Amino acid sequence: MKKILILLLFILIQIKSSVFANVAVKDLGNTIISNNQISKQIQVQEDSFISLQFLIKVRTLDTFISNSSNPRYKIPINQLYLNDGENEFQMLPNSEITLLSLSGLQFWGYTKNYNCTIKNIGILPPGTYSTRLQFQTQTALFTYNTVYNLSFTIPTTQDISSITNPVNIRLTPDNVFETNINISNITSPQILIKSNDKWKLILDTSNLDNLIGKYYFQITGVSKNVTEYETSQIELLPNKRYVIAKGNPTVTELITGNYSTDYVNIKYSLKNPSDKYLKEGQFKNFINYIIQSRSN
Repeated sequence: MKKILILLLFILIQIKSSVFANVAVKDLGNTIISNNQISKQIQVQEDSFISLQFLIKVRTLDTFISNSSNPRYKIPINQLYLNDGENEFQMLPNSEITLLSLSGLQFWGYTKNYNCTIKNIGILPPGTYSTRLQFQTQTALFTYNTVYNLSFTIPTTQDISSITNPVNIRLTPDNVFETNINISNITSPQILIKSNDKWKLILDTSNLDNLIGKYYFQITGVSKNVTEYETSQIELLPNKRYVIAKGNPTVTELITGNYSTDYVNIKYSLKNPSDKYLKEGQFKNFINYIIQSRSN
């Protein structure tokens, strides 16, 4: 009789606790983006009062981790792993995984932290990526479900550098009095470009100093990810911004690839006006290169 009363009491407690119990998933901390992987820590919590058995299961509701603004950018779900510090579980399409199984009397529910890691990735286009995970907790009498949206944001990554600095235009006694000829730089600069998004390269002349003649620039060569660029010789004027090239993401392959070596080669030249001679001295002019994302 005593055992029956205890059992009835236990059942009543379970029924009562079911009114208040559920399973909740929340983020813990920020997303960490490193070479070849992304990680984000979450916490799974079930708050039933008492149970004789406890399980945590998870299943994927999507087959990919997709970019919300451009769904064609996506990562296979089998590159997602959940790690509890001791065990690692690989997520697979249309499969349910038991993360935790406990037997015996359990009080006050259960809380477990997991590190969600996306492995073996390459260069990702910018944007928010997300996938849905359904977590299920089971006790002896009840089952609770919740859908968690695992998401992370990839920022725009862009960088430019030059392997030729400074650029010199040198006049000799033979050409200082020559008129109407272009005197080119000794070594043409090569602008190296790195971008995980569509980009445009801007030449900014807001820091030009006194110009002793007419200055020009011309692009002499580009790499494969450059889709548009100026082909003619263009005069440099102060306080201007010239969009000199546009291109696609500078990677060997999106999602799985790495950055490629992409460049724009530029030649600068100086023209002596026909009615003047060029003054003696050293003249410094500063040109800025700016890379920006573009939508078209």
